[in-house]
Amino acid sequence: MLQVGRIDTPLRPPRRPWEVAMVAFEITRRHRFARDLAEVPRDVEVHVLPAGAGAAPRWDSRDTLRYRGTAGVERRIETARQASAEYLKTAV
Repeated sequence: MLQVGRIDTPLRPPRRPWEVAMVAFEITRRHRFARDLAEVPRDVEVHVLPAGAGAAPRWDSRDTLRYRGTAGVERRIETARQASAEYLKTAV
């Protein structure tokens, strides 16, 4: 299972019409993540790697709707790589 996204970012009530769809999408993603995590066999150790601060676009940003936009992708990848490497130094 590979979870990429904003699972640890708190949700806020929507204030604009387009945010209703974004909140619904995030709730669905988080529910699927929780379901998938619950289905992992008990003898399997699971580590949820951090994405790092600012690695994923904010869930409530219109930028998340621009799926073809690649601005900042390299920076987000590097941020996630560094955060994951730091986590793994202490976790395993």
